[in-house]
Amino acid sequence: MALIKERLNIDAVLTDGKIGQFEVIADGKRIVERGGNWLTRSFGAGYPDLENVVEQLKKHRGSV
Repeated sequence: MALIKERLNIDAVLTDGKIGQFEVIADGKRIVERGGNWLTRSFGAGYPDLENVVEQLKKHRGSV
């Protein structure tokens, strides 16, 4: 969340979800989510790269 604030000056808000759930939502639209299949998720993988999250937010911000 600090990187998002530093790079985009956006105050990110963390909310509880289901176990293993990871979604980034901006203006009601899902920007990034945890991927992978049941095997990768069971090993704790599938989370998006933080740089990718920042880039996707930047693209979304430009399209609004």
